[in-house]
Amino acid sequence: MGTAQPAYSEWRNKYLRSYQDGFYVYYKEAKENVPEMTCSEAHGYGMLASVLMRNQPDFDGLYRYFMRFRNQKGLMQWQQKTGHGGQFVPGDEGGTNCATDGDVDVATALFLAKRVWNRGGQQGEIDYGQAATELAGCIWQHCINHNTYMPLVGDWADPSDDAYKLTRPSDFILSGFLVFYQEDTARQDQWAQVIHTIVNTTQAQLNLNPQTGLLADFLKLDRNNVYSPAKGEVLESKHDGDYNWNSCRVPWRLGHYYMLTRDERVRGVLETQAQFFANQLARGHGGECGVKAGYKLNGSCIADYTDMAFVAPVSFLFWVLGWNNQLHQILGEMNGMARDNTYFGESIALLCLLQANVVY
Repeated sequence: MGTAQPAYSEWRNKYLRSYQDGFYVYYKEAKENVPEMTCSEAHGYGMLASVLMRNQPDFDGLYRYFMRFRNQKGLMQWQQKTGHGGQFVPGDEGGTNCATDGDVDVATALFLAKRVWNRGGQQGEIDYGQAATELAGCIWQHCINHNTYMPLVGDWADPSDDAYKLTRPSDFILSGFLVFYQEDTARQDQWAQVIHTIVNTTQAQLNLNPQTGLLADFLKLDRNNVYSPAKGEVLESKHDGDYNWNSCRVPWRLGHYYMLTRDERVRGVLETQAQFFANQLARGHGGECGVKAGYKLNGSCIADYTDMAFVAPVSFLFWVLGWNNQLHQILGEMNGMARDNTYFGESIALLCLLQANVVY
């Protein structure tokens, strides 16, 4: 999958920035004239990258920033923008609420930091294990549907509104929930149920789309208490029921869990996705990658361009399954992609590379 250190150094120099006594991951595009600077998703990526690269000073700085922007529920405010005098304040779109994936990645990174650095919380030091366990408890309390054991879209989803019926497959971070199961022993049974239910829901999506194995950006609980692809816009766009800018991460997230566990229950969906993307690769021409930036669940394209956020997870999928011919082809195409990718695609590509090289 490549060499980690040069890729990490390039990513760090481009996206890691300081704020007061900590660090954050800058996620704006150069062309954007907006005040938003970062989000919890980006922060989770940064903390995972730092611990996987054993960069403790960066990790601790990122942790200090996280602590500065926790909300009243103990979870990270999902977005920060520049306010008066250059101070960071919550973003305008529910900025004090959390987004589930960011907190799951932060808690996973903290548990990994406990394993790597084994800090015991001596005076002036961070007790990674205690911080991780506390955050995992907040995630369980506010980001998991206690009736279905599925991830909610954030702590703002309330049983009284439709958002509570939603789950986002990009939050199916099974390798993170596996770490929770291993480390958060007081809630081990709950995390086991979360893993089991996510796997079952994923298998059910394969039954709906056996020709592609693609998962929609959002699933919604229907009248039969079954999660099905969203119909139309339910939270973000008309493509909420398609394989789009959220679910592009699914091959990586599910693939990483399979890499760690070899859980045969997810192999079917991974192999189906891999075959679909192999067929897409074969359709590429003129040096342009065949994997496009979005699909209907039946496999028809909804975009005529590609992006690293869609391509890197597919490369990870081929690597995990040992599809070496396809891996060689897609890595060649990734190397030829224009170097104008944004934080999102480059961060996903970095984590695919690091997780392929580091076993939890």
